[in-house]
Amino acid sequence: MDRVLHGTGPAYTPDFLLEDIRATPGRRFTEFSGDVSGRWIGAMSTAELVYGRTSPHLDDVVQRTIALQHPEGYFGKTFHFDHPNDDDLALLWGNGRLLVGLMEFYQLRKDPAVLASARRLGDFLLRLGPTFNSQHMADAFNASHFASSYICWTQQTEGLASLYAATRDPRYRDLCADIASRIQRRPADHVHGYLCSLRGTLDLYTATGNPAHLARVEAAWHDITNSGDLLLTGGLPEAWSPKKLRTEGCAECDWLRLNLSLYRATGNPTYLEMAEHTLFNEFSMNQFATGDFGHARLNPDGVPAIVYVRAWWCCTLHGLRTFPDIHRSVFRSTPAEVFYDLPLDGSLSSPAFSALATSRLGLDGTTRIRIDHAAPGQKLTLRQPLWARSLQLSLNGSPLPGLTLSSPKPGDVLTATYAMALTATASPSTTPRNPGGKSFTFGPWLLGAPSSGNPGYFNELHPENLLLASSVHPSSTKQTSPFDVPTAAMTAEILPAEYPEQPSQVSLRAIAEQTASPPTEWQLIFRTKDNA
Repeated sequence: MDRVLHGTGPAYTPDFLLEDIRATPGRRFTEFSGDVSGRWIGAMSTAELVYGRTSPHLDDVVQRTIALQHPEGYFGKTFHFDHPNDDDLALLWGNGRLLVGLMEFYQLRKDPAVLASARRLGDFLLRLGPTFNSQHMADAFNASHFASSYICWTQQTEGLASLYAATRDPRYRDLCADIASRIQRRPADHVHGYLCSLRGTLDLYTATGNPAHLARVEAAWHDITNSGDLLLTGGLPEAWSPKKLRTEGCAECDWLRLNLSLYRATGNPTYLEMAEHTLFNEFSMNQFATGDFGHARLNPDGVPAIVYVRAWWCCTLHGLRTFPDIHRSVFRSTPAEVFYDLPLDGSLSSPAFSALATSRLGLDGTTRIRIDHAAPGQKLTLRQPLWARSLQLSLNGSPLPGLTLSSPKPGDVLTATYAMALTATASPSTTPRNPGGKSFTFGPWLLGAPSSGNPGYFNELHPENLLLASSVHPSSTKQTSPFDVPTAAMTAEILPAEYPEQPSQVSLRAIAEQTASPPTEWQLIFRTKDNA
């Protein structure tokens, strides 16, 4: 929030945001009309709705935006209805992001003028439906077009599902369903656009209850997880194989949000476990110390090695929009029971139950939940994650058996202690000089060797260094940044590839700590030797 509200390089001023609506020459990516402004509007609106954090320019930007809408319903440059080209697909992409942003603003303000503008944009999409819902268009804008490929059309599901939920106009529902039936995961295509399309399809399931939409998204989820493109860090690349070269913050945010939404829709813990792995690792590693999100380069092993591009035009704003979804997933409630699903800071406030959670997981493995209000008969149940060897509760300082607190009272304080351990996992490698290795986790955190803390480790042959697996032990460190994870800090002995007769040491840290650091090279897969 501080980066987007007050940061520079660039500053998100109202005029800067409106450049992609006016298609002003000069700034990068203005052909994606509505992309930056739509993301900003959606992120600011949802942050105010969930956190109460306001932007002094939000209402002004929205009113100036809808004033620039063409009579045909779209925003930006001229749209070529008869012979669409790449610029038209780019405009469609940006208009889709803007439709989402306008609908998120409408959820906050209930402004009829904004809903009317969103409906005009929806009607523009209805006009395009017969042409764009065709194999001809899918083939014409294949994966080689990448950011202006057919995903610019399929990602309209997100805005259309929201528009249907607000208006109950069956035309938007039917168009959204028709588009959803055309979603394909094509080799080398854009991951972010594909995941937006799936998230919109899942939103359509939420709005309609039609199980076919949920089944389509779940089938796509299984396809993704079996594709070979799911990264060790819990993220996905910017492009599907064979163009898997770097990550993209937008795709990581989409994957995290998709899994959280699938968990809410199904109650299947597998989705929450995937979201948690992504959140504690890829999502955290992707954020820059400036607050931005962006791209990390994949090394020859196919894992993120260093974050190096702050993608202010999309990822920074998509990252900000993701935090409210995380916040709303910490607690989950049913009429008779409340669940604490993610061991994070969070709060829940409802007529039946109010509580505040404070997490010290990265310091000492504990979280603390203060009960502010609970209706008679309420229960609070804590989830034990797969990475926790055990979960012990205490109520007001006294041990509590089990994982459920029955009939909580205002003022009760529940403390949860998560037992965590170091785990080594075989990780297949793609490089000839490193035919196989291991990755290390502690609790939910993936560990790696950062170059910033290991200046003597990262020499020319560092991928060939041998880590003595049984020598890994906790390192005594203090928290110097809110993003440090001292409980997961480890030290290990190594045999340097260049002089193995002189053993040395390497510091292993949670890759989530990258958030507080300048761009740093990381090694996440290690050649190991058992020195027991």
